[in-house]
Amino acid sequence: MHRVSHLSNGLRVVTAELPQTRSATISIYVGAGSRYEPDEAAGLSHFLEHMLFKGASRRSTAREISEAIEAHGGTHNAATDREVTVYYAKVPSSATLDVLDILCDMVRDPIMDGAELEKERHVILEELAGIEDSPEEIAGILSDETLWPGQPLGRNIGGTPESVRAISRDAVIEYLAAQHVPGNVVVSVAGNIDADAVIESVEQWLGDMPARQAGPWYPAVARDGQPRVAFRSKETEQAHLCIAFPTVPLDHPDRYAIDLLSTLLGEGMSSRLFLELREERALVYDVHSYPSEYRDAGSLTIYAGCDPEYARITTEAALEEIELALRDITVEELDRARHMACGRIQLRMEDTRAVAGWQGAQELLLDNVLTVDQVADRFAGVTLDDVRRAGRDYLQPSNAILAAVGPFEDDSVFRGLI
Repeated sequence: MHRVSHLSNGLRVVTAELPQTRSATISIYVGAGSRYEPDEAAGLSHFLEHMLFKGASRRSTAREISEAIEAHGGTHNAATDREVTVYYAKVPSSATLDVLDILCDMVRDPIMDGAELEKERHVILEELAGIEDSPEEIAGILSDETLWPGQPLGRNIGGTPESVRAISRDAVIEYLAAQHVPGNVVVSVAGNIDADAVIESVEQWLGDMPARQAGPWYPAVARDGQPRVAFRSKETEQAHLCIAFPTVPLDHPDRYAIDLLSTLLGEGMSSRLFLELREERALVYDVHSYPSEYRDAGSLTIYAGCDPEYARITTEAALEEIELALRDITVEELDRARHMACGRIQLRMEDTRAVAGWQGAQELLLDNVLTVDQVADRFAGVTLDDVRRAGRDYLQPSNAILAAVGPFEDDSVFRGLI
């Protein structure tokens, strides 16, 4: 069971006491990500994430921060997404309050040294360059750009080399002040902890932060006739394909039907796409699907990697399998998908980091934390008719986009598929 506590300045603390564990995970969620950035500042959230590890008021260098956490045997990191940035550390439970101090200091009082910022700019440019060596990752970025063209939701979270080179120290500091405000921050702690002590410590370190309005995010914009097929010519051994469908936001009633569709279509080695495209037809080594849900938009994406010679037939086979599934999904198949989805959540919840993430992200984005049992109940309530209707509504070829990376001269191999 989790507990949500509100400080007087609006900051939320979510705790879960798990006395059977030996660890604790502290995760600090901030409403910051690519959806909060104008085009000219693309990558600003990610840049800020990097800078928070470079030193803060009580530990002035990156080395001091990492040594203080690793001395306990702990691990720490951060991640920037489109709507959320999270800073986290997993440590032995005896170190919970010490490491909570470190993370609170990082998110509130980073030093923002100019020389360190220039060093980190080079590090981020190397990170972006590394994407060029990952065609699968390029395909995913291209898919989002095609699904949500010309807007922050479809943009690479890290920005572009040009935008990263242009981000100034003042811009990073201003963005920190705009987004790191109490109502836009959730501290989530799970493990063998004393919840009262955690809340008291958060109050000590963050309770006097002044309440202010956080910066706004950019809403999703309809595609309005933009091209539905995109390709990137690259000399690769495989073609990397993404077929994506716009679906529903986080809080939409159809979310759970879409999640179950993804599960039975392309999650695991018993999924329809895996059995047909790999086991039966040997077209691919990897094929899988995944849903993405945001505040006001969502998608279901199918990825496949194949010999470029088979790119068209692989795409055709995937679309055919989707169409077939929407006609003949059975109650037994839906039940298997339901048990699989619920089982995976239950297995994840044995990890304190997963529990902290589960409750922190929901509280920040939805102002509500569903328990595992509540989510299982929602999956249980999805009927065969619900799944078929959701499939007809969202997974039609006329709704799809196609993104491909590989040794293609043009998009002619994909014409007429969607």
